[in-house]
Amino acid sequence: MTKLELKKFQTTLLSRQSELEGLIRNREAAAIETSADALDQIQHAVERELALGTLARESVGLRDTRAALRRMDDGAFGACIDCEEEISLKRLAAVPWAARCIPCQERADREKVKGDDSEPLQAEAA
Repeated sequence: MTKLELKKFQTTLLSRQSELEGLIRNREAAAIETSADALDQIQHAVERELALGTLARESVGLRDTRAALRRMDDGAFGACIDCEEEISLKRLAAVPWAARCIPCQERADREKVKGDDSEPLQAEAA
């Protein structure tokens, strides 16, 4: 990877980091609103759950972006964290915060899904 390509990825990642930090600071949608009307309470609860889901996705995106910037500082950016092979420039152009090459990411996704399915749901003790 050339220094120019690396600088371009760094600029993209820094821009994304700034954008996500701004979005995460805006937590008004997650505020708990009260209402005497039961339908309004349900509406507010649904909106809050959607906002919390969005906040969680943005937080993961920020974590991944910061990790990519750290890999850049360490000189490891562009190398898969699992197999240490080079991540294709095409993949990095699409997902600059990618930590894995496509085969390793697919394997990690399968293992995650497998782990989610294999764990039985347990009722909480009352």
